[in-house]
Formats: sequence, structure tokens, C-alpha cells
Amino acid sequence: MKLISLFVLGVLTVSVSAFAETMDPIAKALLAAPNAAMAKDATVIKWKPDFTYEVLRKGTSPMVCYDLTGWPGERPFSVECTSSEANLPRVAQNRKLAAGGPQGASNRGKIDEAVAAAEKDGTRIMSEVGSIWYKFWGNSEATAVRHSFIAVPKKNGKDVGLPEVRDANGSWVMFPGTSEAHIMLPGL
Repeated sequence: MKLISLFVLGVLTVSVSAFAETMDPIAKALLAAPNAAMAKDATVIKWKPDFTYEVLRKGTSPMVCYDLTGWPGERPFSVECTSSEANLPRVAQNRKLAAGGPQGASNRGKIDEAVAAAEKDGTRIMSEVGSIWYKFWGNSEATAVRHSFIAVPKKNGKDVGLPEVRDANGSWVMFPGTSEAHIMLPGL
């Protein structure tokens, strides 16, 4: 019985993964939106290999959603939204920095080194202060988790009145004082 259950579970996992790969690109990107109302008004783009993008659907809000599945440094299933179109140059830079190094999430350290070098030489593009990022990622859509944060580049905990270490009781500032500084929103 256990063997049959494992087989069925395996078939379902492969089916869900195959569905995510073939699903409508707009619907897939919008999976990162925090709710249906925000998804309804979001713009959806598709990143091109040259780090430009095409608009698949123009929305009425400043939120932009896109699929990052298959890009270097990303999980096998990865969709993201940002609350501000002003963040798209940063996303393009992130894609360029990730593509410039070894491929794959197992080389996260090399990607982080490229980001640190861009910050050090002053070429790092900043997120819009106060913008929210919504990510939905994992090994498959079925196992994906949500990761949300508010960008506060170059700010530290004291600047925003939050701790700089993970606190089980709430938000904290991660990477304080850097271009990567953000307020973690646990559970969102």
C-alpha cells in the first residue's frame, strides 16, 4: 500500500510540475501576487535573455509580476512581483549578475559575490525605498513557499525601529546598512 501511495504521489508531483511549465505565462506569474485583487490589477512581463522584457499584460496598478523559473540562481519554480515598476532596472541587474557567474542555485555564493562587487564599485541599482517584493518559489508549485519583504536600501534597524536579527515575534531588518537591506515579513 505504501508503495502505491508513493507512486501516486510521485505521479501527482510530476503532473503538477508539468502543469506549471505549460500553464499560461500570465497566470503563472500572478501566482506570486499576495491576493486576487492585487493580481487583477498587476502588469505582467516576460524577461528576455538580453535582460529586457516584454509586457504580456498591462495592468492598472504599479505592481509588476514575472516568472523567474529557469534563470540562474532561482529555484526550479520561481515567480515574483514587485509593488513598483521602478524596481525593474534592479531586477534586470540581478538577472545580469546571476547570468555572469556559474549557473544554478547551488552557486548562490558566486551570485552574492557579484552583487557585493557591484555594491562596492557603486554600480548596484537600489530598490525603491518602501517597495514590497512578493516571491513564491520552491522545487515545484506544489512545494513553493512565500517570501515577502519591504526594501529599505542602506537603512539599518535603528533607522526603521526594528531589530536586525530574526525575532519570532515579528519583522526584522536583514542585511542592514547595505543595498540589499530589507524588512522581512514573516509568514506573508
